[in-house]
Amino acid sequence: MTAIQDSGQFAHIVFQNAAEGIAITDPQGRILAVNGAFTALTGYPAGDVVGKTPAMLRSGRHGREFYARMWLALRDEGRWQGEIWNRRKSGEIYPEWLSISTVRNEAGEVLHYVGVFTDISHIMAEQEKLRDLAYHDPLTRLPNRMLLRDRFEQAARRSLRDARQLAVLMVEVTPQGKVPNDPFLVAASERLATHLRETDTFARYGENEFLVLIEGINGPRDASVTADQLLKALEKPLAVDGLDVYAAANIGISLYPMDGYSLDDLATAADAAMLQARIRDRRGFRFYSAEMTAFANERATIERQLRRAIADGALELHFQPQFEVSGSSVVGVEALVRWTDPELGVVEPERFVTIAEDNGLIHPLGEWVMRRAFTQFISWQAAGIAPPVLSLNISARQLERIDFVDSVAALVAETGISPQSLEFEFRESVLSDVAYVVPALEALDRMGIRLSIDGFGTGFSPLGNLKTLPISKLNIDRSFVSGIGSNQGNDTIVRTVLGVARTLGLRVIAEGVETEDQAVFLRNEGCDEFQGHLYGQAVCGEDFVRRFARTRT
Repeated sequence: MTAIQDSGQFAHIVFQNAAEGIAITDPQGRILAVNGAFTALTGYPAGDVVGKTPAMLRSGRHGREFYARMWLALRDEGRWQGEIWNRRKSGEIYPEWLSISTVRNEAGEVLHYVGVFTDISHIMAEQEKLRDLAYHDPLTRLPNRMLLRDRFEQAARRSLRDARQLAVLMVEVTPQGKVPNDPFLVAASERLATHLRETDTFARYGENEFLVLIEGINGPRDASVTADQLLKALEKPLAVDGLDVYAAANIGISLYPMDGYSLDDLATAADAAMLQARIRDRRGFRFYSAEMTAFANERATIERQLRRAIADGALELHFQPQFEVSGSSVVGVEALVRWTDPELGVVEPERFVTIAEDNGLIHPLGEWVMRRAFTQFISWQAAGIAPPVLSLNISARQLERIDFVDSVAALVAETGISPQSLEFEFRESVLSDVAYVVPALEALDRMGIRLSIDGFGTGFSPLGNLKTLPISKLNIDRSFVSGIGSNQGNDTIVRTVLGVARTLGLRVIAEGVETEDQAVFLRNEGCDEFQGHLYGQAVCGEDFVRRFARTRT
């Protein structure tokens, strides 16, 4: 048997035994051959499809523009890959990951098209399960704080665009008498939901607190009408475990943008107003007023002092170790910015970073952090004590800036740090607008910088983005880690995140690991790395060297 015959036979064996479905067409797109996996995945035997075009598999979910872009990529680049929905012989519509390559002869003429695909239904089902668990309260099935935050950001943008106001209502509901709290809350939430519009967002916010977002209002009066309707809805008794139970309710109201720009600020204001309603009215509602907190003044003070701190270099970096799962060796270090102001004292990053993102200070702040962290890491490398990887958080606002990648490249050149030593973390919410992030992320990847999704499970990220973007690691959010062992739903979320990562070939680090029970659970479920107070908290550079540095060869 000749070498050509051997290779031909080998290729045929591979074709027939491949786990992926494979279809080969002529230049006109007519199917010439399919393998066994194609039949298993689609339900069509070879005799049903040979001589026909793959159009017979179309689900109807994609328009002409989708297929036009596909053929344009095949013509110009010789290949196309992506997520696509097709239809099995049974009529079932299913998602698949499809790669099509163009086969040409030496003259450049098209000989064949080869399509290779896998069924990704199970991955999408896991992702949908994760999304539902992560974004809804397990008791009431209402949106939780994570989904509420996403809804607020969208509503706030619409309010600014349309020059309308947005109201935030904090609703506290308590039973009159001793009854089980869980069934009471379910009954109360169902009653309140019937008195809200479909466009309103109604979420579980605390133990006995709900939060309502009301869009498109013209002023305080519209918010007060809704608050009054909710109070009247609870005047009639609720049916709880066969008993008639009366509820006491108090409502605090804040307005966007007058009372705050972030959900946290507005919720704090509404909570302060609700407390006033509880103290003064017992059953009623109150609007937030500036006298209740010093929010506006505090924000202006933080912005002014932060500008001065960046200009004067008055910030500092702390470093937190990242361990492999046995906890015996450091595999990375995350640089974290800290600020102690002479006037304000210790200012938490959650306060000043948000303000920096709003007013543009995030760009000089981010450059200061990178320059200082790069320089520190280089000095550790020179001493032979640097961990393998330096990790930094990158804001969505930084990625939006057109010269961000150039500024990173300039800092790499200035400090002499190796890009292969760097890992940039960004929040999952960044992926909601891939149009502007893809070029920046791909450019960073070409530089050799690793990319990871910080707080995975707290945002919406289409599966196609996770598969196509150059991501190497997922970070399980500390909110999920802290809940390990507290309820089955939370544990299921963590397991699902780890399952998605394994399917996509990504490493996973758990943030906020504080107890041995959490570490054991994560280790048993296949987590790769840990970060948290159990193994080491964030400390200044000198303390990091003293506590965690090891000589590396």
